[in-house]
Amino acid sequence: MPVHLPDIERTLSVKLQGRKALITGASRGIGRAIALAYAREGADLLLTARSETALTETIHAVKAQGAQATAMAWDMADIPSIPRRFEEARAALGGLDILVNNAGVLKLPAGDSSPTPEANWDYVMTINLKAVYFLCLAASESMKTQPKGVIINLASDAGMRAAPNPYGISKWGVIGLTKGFAQKLAGTGTRVNAIAPGPVATEMMNWQPGKPMDAPNLPLRRYALPEEVSDVAVFLASDDSRAITGQTIVVNTSNT
Repeated sequence: MPVHLPDIERTLSVKLQGRKALITGASRGIGRAIALAYAREGADLLLTARSETALTETIHAVKAQGAQATAMAWDMADIPSIPRRFEEARAALGGLDILVNNAGVLKLPAGDSSPTPEANWDYVMTINLKAVYFLCLAASESMKTQPKGVIINLASDAGMRAAPNPYGISKWGVIGLTKGFAQKLAGTGTRVNAIAPGPVATEMMNWQPGKPMDAPNLPLRRYALPEEVSDVAVFLASDDSRAITGQTIVVNTSNT
């Protein structure tokens, strides 16, 4: 029996009015959904992807909602460039209130010339964990002089289920990193939290628009929607979560 997706009602609440947010990996999937949700809530955005062209549709959709948005081509595998690119992004925004570390990969791209287990490990760890660490480091320095700031890291429920692969291990690292930075920044006004999605209807799960959303093996019998993850990202970025830091919120239709 087909599972019917929930209708998601959107109301204009502008919980992030005037906030300046940097969202990595925003061209599609969860990153795109977070960008659109933040735009609805009044934030000004700087969005990254490997190429500006990949961000064209997201930028257009954000601006259609009346929000300000800037696209930046940024390869998260280029670790040495992170401090410089971060400052460029912050300058383009005119400050930074929210960092969303969303960019992530499952494995080496198809067709890579050196698909060894070690190369795959290094690639996944570099983008999913190492880049997140150095972005958190840059943001923590930037935000420490502000009354408040927010860092949100995208983990995965795979990181909570001891998945024995580079992806799962990298996401477990993100959960630990989140707790570490939350402790480091406690008392500064900057909060650090993570979101751990389970199976979500995105290209990463090989899902395409029009395909069935049914997932009979999950208790809710469907994949989560990107918008259901972005709802949590809005909550964590807003003052509604002002007493929450160092936590990982799971959004996985009970895939435990």
